[in-house]
Amino acid sequence: MTFFVLSMVLFSAFMHASWNLFVKQSGDHLVTMATIHLVTGAIGMIAVPLLPLPNVESWPYLLASVVLHLGYQLFLVKAYVHGDLGQVYPIARGTSPLLLGFVSVFWIGEELTFQMMLAIGLISLGIFSLMFRKTLSMRHSLRPIYYALATGSFIAAYTLADGLGVRSSGNAASYVLWLMALECWPLLGITVFLRKRAIIRSIHQNWKYAVPGGILSVSAYGIVVWAMQYAPIALVSALRESSVVIAALMSIWVLKEETTARHLLSTLMVAAGVILAHYEVLI
Repeated sequence: MTFFVLSMVLFSAFMHASWNLFVKQSGDHLVTMATIHLVTGAIGMIAVPLLPLPNVESWPYLLASVVLHLGYQLFLVKAYVHGDLGQVYPIARGTSPLLLGFVSVFWIGEELTFQMMLAIGLISLGIFSLMFRKTLSMRHSLRPIYYALATGSFIAAYTLADGLGVRSSGNAASYVLWLMALECWPLLGITVFLRKRAIIRSIHQNWKYAVPGGILSVSAYGIVVWAMQYAPIALVSALRESSVVIAALMSIWVLKEETTARHLLSTLMVAAGVILAHYEVLI
């Protein structure tokens, strides 16, 4: 992984945390999520006629990713209904690199050095240290944790599908934009069915979150999928999840959610993991 790729993945992390903040701030999480992905879908549909088709070998991964993204979107919405951004986001994003670390080594045969594994471990541990930010009874805390863990499992699954898909696509931009063009429709259909009486009003109220959120979403994930051509999938995933530190700070400064001194330790651990992941470029 070059310093340029590392920098782009970290920039992607900032954009990803930002659009999740838009979803959490909105009045109707489901409609805002659907509108964000309608924006990404529109970007994809405008762009794909100008690009070559991805190689046929990548289409099974592409279609599987569309289904997995739907599961991710629905569970993330439920998680934000029941939990804070500063609790839900770290659990959901922290689950993914741990799962991908095991899968990428034992299933697809990627080689992770001890240094890479230590970096993934530090980033994940720093992320999970944000899980319980305040004292809550288990009765109140289990529901957002359950939805966040399920969200993280879907993230790991679609990241793996897209990492393998983009490597066989022949063109990363084509793969990403076809994914954006296709994945918006299932969520939009479900949203119309559930919110058919209020969807126009909700879109009118939440468009200021959805439009910039959509642009940030397609840009952030496009960078990640592009980066997985040049670096191990699990390492890219772990570096991208450094966005939890940004999300934790946003939850404090923007949403005024309760915090503890644990955020400082978590930030330092994630930062140490990021530096360790590519220390030979930074020194």
